[in-house]
Amino acid sequence: MRGMSEGVMYMVKLKYIDKAKLPVRREQKLAEFLPVFLTEGQKVPGRVEARTRVYLPEFLEFAKDLGWEVKGKKRITLTTHDDYAYLRLLVYGVVMSATKDPVKWDYLKDHVLSMESIPLRYWASKFKNVYWKYKNRGKLLYLARRFLEVETV
Repeated sequence: MRGMSEGVMYMVKLKYIDKAKLPVRREQKLAEFLPVFLTEGQKVPGRVEARTRVYLPEFLEFAKDLGWEVKGKKRITLTTHDDYAYLRLLVYGVVMSATKDPVKWDYLKDHVLSMESIPLRYWASKFKNVYWKYKNRGKLLYLARRFLEVETV
C-alpha cells in the first residue's frame, strides 16, 4: 500500500508583494501554497490553495522548524512531502497576515504546533475553500481573524 503523501509534494513560492505598514521592519512576501503531483517522473502543479502576505524571517524560520526544504535567495521556493508540515505552514501563513505583530507570531507558532489533526485540517480546508471560492485575500483575512477569535491565540 502506498503512503498518503506519496505522489504529492507540497510547495510554497514566495513572490514580490507591495509593502504593508507594520509597527516593525520586516521583509514581506506573497506566499503561494500549492500541491505538486508526482506522476511518471513528471511534476504537475495543482491549483494554488491560498495566497497570503507573510513576513520574513519568522515565516522561513517556522518552515525550517517544520522540516521544509528552502531554496533560493531572491525567488524562494519551499518544498516538503509532509502533509502536516504543509497544513501547519498554511494555517500559520494565513493567520500571520491578520496579526502584523511579531510578539503574537510566537504565540501563533506555538499554537499551530500544538494543534491536533482535526482542527488543523478543518482550518486549512476552510482557508482553501474560501480562497478557491473568492480568489480574494481580503476574504481570507476575514476568516483568519475568525480563527484568532475561536482559537484564542
